[in-house]
Amino acid sequence: MARILFTALLFIHGLIHLIGFYVEWKLGSSSMLSGNTLFALNENTARISGVIWLVAALTWITAGTLYFLKRVSFWIPAFVAIVLSQMLIIFYWHDAKFGTIANAIILVVVITSIARAIFNKSVDHELSTMFEAAHDGSGSGQTPKAALPPIVTKWLAISRSTDKVPSKIRLSQEGFMRSKPSADWMSFNAAQHYTINPPGFIWNSQIHAGMMTIAGRDKFGNGKGNMLIKPFYIYNLANTSGPEMDQGTMLRYMGELMWFPEAAVMDYFHWEEIDSTSAALSMTYNGVTANGTFAFYNNGLVKSFTAQRFGNFDGEFRKETWEVWVNEHNVINGRLVGSKCKVTWKLKEGDFTWLLLDVKDISYEFD
Repeated sequence: MARILFTALLFIHGLIHLIGFYVEWKLGSSSMLSGNTLFALNENTARISGVIWLVAALTWITAGTLYFLKRVSFWIPAFVAIVLSQMLIIFYWHDAKFGTIANAIILVVVITSIARAIFNKSVDHELSTMFEAAHDGSGSGQTPKAALPPIVTKWLAISRSTDKVPSKIRLSQEGFMRSKPSADWMSFNAAQHYTINPPGFIWNSQIHAGMMTIAGRDKFGNGKGNMLIKPFYIYNLANTSGPEMDQGTMLRYMGELMWFPEAAVMDYFHWEEIDSTSAALSMTYNGVTANGTFAFYNNGLVKSFTAQRFGNFDGEFRKETWEVWVNEHNVINGRLVGSKCKVTWKLKEGDFTWLLLDVKDISYEFD
């Protein structure tokens, strides 16, 4: 709905600019322009002004079309149109001053779009760097499947994992999240990219909080983590790194192993059987270690992943029980994986489910 309304604003604003062309080229009269201008116009300069009105109108319509088609580049003609429009509004201030309000609204969206383009370019650069270092798992240290706990071997079989470890994984997801138990749910959509050798991920999301869009980027690589949150893509609400983030993002990588089970044999993972339906998993990489527990159903499908994870609670990092619970399994790109999950902090004051996740697609790339 917001997209349709903003598209309508661009088109209507553009059509209004046609009035200036219509009047100055004497195609008819209009009560919307009284002829009061900053400087007096003769016939030739009036026609030039009319052409500028026409160019501004066409530029607005171009911007509206690109925006409706979801082209990020819409901001380029929109910015040109704002400049032309505001110059005309100042010159015809007596009649056109209220057009400044529309220009101001559109300028806010344009600035956000420019910031979004810069943000995504930065993330794309991070992805390129991560992918350039990526290799498949062949030739690297692996644990023989026979040495894994029986329930883990059963999971690898039922999940339809292959014997070859992919080099890159791309996952698209959507869902809802909230910052605290009393907060409203916010919808989000995200793309997440993984590498297995070496282990890493980049999560690029758009979070929708009412009329506000928040950019979120979570990153794990070389055993280090970083979280970046930018409302409207413009300013840093959070840019968090450090040992707590290293442990937290490593645990996230471990929990999300359910989406790329082939990586379970990599030698930076160490599995230990707990009982017939659960196994402890530890990961050590680049001097950072994290530990968690996978629980499985009797048939081998993943039920949950639980760990003591650092979280930020009221500005303070502390370890709490963190649980990823699988609500539904589906076949995605040939693998039977957990497709719908909920993520919960098990706090002493009660459970705080903060994330509801739906995996829409997974793709695997093999070198």
